[in-house]
Amino acid sequence: MRISCRQLNLDVKAPPSKSVYHRELIVNFILGARGDFLNDSPEDNDDIRATKSCLRALEGNEKEIVLNCNESGSTLRFMIPVALAVKSSETEKLVFKTRGRLIERPIAELEECLKPFGVVITKDTEANEITVTGNIDAGRYVIDGSVSSQYISGLLMALATFDKGSTIEVTGGIASVHYIELTIAALAKYGISIVREGDTFKVPAKTANAVPSGEFEVEGDWSNGAFLLCLGSLIRGGSIKVTGLNMESVQGDREIMHFLKLAGTTFLTEGSTVFVQDSLINPVRKILEMDCSDIPDIVPYMAVVGAFRAYQTTLKGIKRLRIKESDRAKAITEMLTALGGKVTLEEDQITIEYIDRNKVPEDISLTSSGDHRMAMAAVLCAAATGRDIELDDIDCLNKSFPEFRRVLLEEMT
Repeated sequence: MRISCRQLNLDVKAPPSKSVYHRELIVNFILGARGDFLNDSPEDNDDIRATKSCLRALEGNEKEIVLNCNESGSTLRFMIPVALAVKSSETEKLVFKTRGRLIERPIAELEECLKPFGVVITKDTEANEITVTGNIDAGRYVIDGSVSSQYISGLLMALATFDKGSTIEVTGGIASVHYIELTIAALAKYGISIVREGDTFKVPAKTANAVPSGEFEVEGDWSNGAFLLCLGSLIRGGSIKVTGLNMESVQGDREIMHFLKLAGTTFLTEGSTVFVQDSLINPVRKILEMDCSDIPDIVPYMAVVGAFRAYQTTLKGIKRLRIKESDRAKAITEMLTALGGKVTLEEDQITIEYIDRNKVPEDISLTSSGDHRMAMAAVLCAAATGRDIELDDIDCLNKSFPEFRRVLLEEMT
């Protein structure tokens, strides 16, 4: 597919936060809500459809329950402990089906955490399936939190279903702590107060809370909002107004505002609306540095912005990018190199030298690596260069931003 960078002046509503939506669905379900909230909606992305499908499957009481996670790491890591906590007593085996690289992504830390309770997790890479047997109960859980916050979020939601209190002790540090804060906020909304003491989380015993209705609102997504704001900051002569962004959100990807300000972008903000346009012709005359340990999903966008707006950009804390839908650290390096850029990739940081728009090659072909974030990064490259770019796959965008094609691509193809 050829992406053409035309002048755009767009007014876009940020899609619902996928992170918040996952949590609202699961918390409503475990607290007893039933009804239409588990039905698929045309606006749902693939990851949300996966979580809804898994929750619907758990309404059954078969000896073997199949849960289709598609390519959603959040769904898989949340649902393993949640499914163990809420499954019927008749269910002996849980089979999690996966697609893409999901079967390769880490769950070993969760496996080690659950093993003392008699839980056995078995991967079948040829069948793209993960089989889970056993049960969990209230108690003391110890888990390595350095790889994924999703383990901890899944445990918090699962343990909230039991009549006795539990503790989660996290070792090795906590990755992406903002996502755990989202989970704590989702539980608190329905009267479940998690207490954090350092790296230990205390989950209270289940109380007789009123059953949620299954009706809830989901704030705008800062991960996709970040992409839209970056697009507005790069596209020549164009502008983007993004609505529906909560300026007080605990979503970590709100940090994109800070990064773009460092990169010289100017904004107009009013309530939940942000207006941004390409305001710089020359790069910022300084070096940009940022720790991205807690915001790995928006690193591809930051890398493209940095490449065209600063003499040098160093993004640190990026080692977990290697275990996403693609090896994003490698994919970013290859993408910017194809534009004529100089990129230095180390284990936990990437350094990008300034790319002159006027010296970018005429014919550019990029790959999304089957990764929705990298597909959007390619669109940013088209905006930044003002060149037509051939992109091999755009369907992967359905994972997080199914409205992308309608909102943007019909303007850019």
